[in-house]
Amino acid sequence: TYGCAKNVLTVGSIQGIEGGYNSPSDVVLSTMSSWGPTDDGRIKPDVVANGVDVLSSIATNINAYEMYSGTSMATPNVSGSLILLQELYAQLNAGALLNGATVKALAIHTANEAGANQGPDYQMGWGVFDAERCASIISSNNSSSRIIEQTLLNGQTFTLNVVASGKG
Repeated sequence: TYGCAKNVLTVGSIQGIEGGYNSPSDVVLSTMSSWGPTDDGRIKPDVVANGVDVLSSIATNINAYEMYSGTSMATPNVSGSLILLQELYAQLNAGALLNGATVKALAIHTANEAGANQGPDYQMGWGVFDAERCASIISSNNSSSRIIEQTLLNGQTFTLNVVASGKG
């Protein structure tokens, strides 16, 4: 379905982590969060975020709030953060924006390990979304990290020589 389309970032719901993330065992999947794999074996969700007892505005009046839970709370947590990260990238790159595939890759590759299984899994994807780590990668682009978006046409190739720094 729509959650499995190319470059869609699917977000699962976890319970809030008191005191912040310290280790994979801190992360507890919420009971209402769905998980994969997809019919063709891809990992879903891609990342997880707090979706339990999130204070949310409601439509009854301009000062009304209620607590809600679910992926419908985890997803705006991530999508709102990604918009702010796009703004950061634009500020540092003369108004340019990252394409959707790059944004998804950035979210996945900076996620914190989650759950009992090492690496990506069908319950928590690549882990807990970490906006601060994403911002660090964007801010250090072309120094200690690289974000490269290329389009290759008609058999073109692209080569990038990389020397391991030992930093990750």
